[in-house]
Amino acid sequence: MTKKLNKVKSFSKLFGILILSILILQSCSKKIAVFSKSYSAKDLNIEKLDFDYLTIKSKIAFKETHKTTKATALIRIKKDSVIWFNLTGALGIQGVRGIITRDSVKILNKVDKTYYLYDFEEVSKEFKFPIDYRLIQSMIVGDMPKPLDDSNSIKLNNGRYIIKQNIENIKIINFVNQQSMKLEEVNVTEVETDNSLKLLYKDFKDVNGQGLPFSIFISLMHQNKFGELETQLNIDHIRAEPSDKPLRFPFSIPKKYEAK
Repeated sequence: MTKKLNKVKSFSKLFGILILSILILQSCSKKIAVFSKSYSAKDLNIEKLDFDYLTIKSKIAFKETHKTTKATALIRIKKDSVIWFNLTGALGIQGVRGIITRDSVKILNKVDKTYYLYDFEEVSKEFKFPIDYRLIQSMIVGDMPKPLDDSNSIKLNNGRYIIKQNIENIKIINFVNQQSMKLEEVNVTEVETDNSLKLLYKDFKDVNGQGLPFSIFISLMHQNKFGELETQLNIDHIRAEPSDKPLRFPFSIPKKYEAK
């Protein structure tokens, strides 16, 4: 059991460093929400980041109870396929490299000569929250975690479209700026457990004619045997460069490395 908990804790730390942020909620409890007419999916043209390959350099911070870890990340993405990252910084982070595909996460620690292998079913079960490739990619580039469709409830309030999605046991509320048509906030809740993920995107900058959030904040609230835990993450992109040419995603596990 201790080894299993350590494995989960290690993934929490490294996953947190990759996708990063801090919970920021815009309180509207004192406001009276006045909604306009309902909208359909065809009425909205939400801007999504269009790219084949993307290279991002970022400053990141991961916060757990009484501890904050900072690092610099080099991230390479092949859209809807592969996320590769290399981390440098504090002790325990230096020499960490990982690759995320649609079905698995692999992490290599060159300093400790160890590696970690996860599938998304295992990760989701341990966190009691659904985590998949699309969710991770959307958090990095600021896209909706689930695509817009005709079953969604869409209304306009205070200059933002509020898009509600129900997907099996998951409720998602997206907030899209009416002027820029960029996603600014996402609240995801698993009904059965009440575990939740909250995202906030800001500081949009032009990347080849498209808006990319250079500041991303995330908070994952989940339950375990010790009670409710919060993982707070923060990412600030330094630069982002899309490309039509294929990128390299170097990753191999030396035979002498120990599995954790």
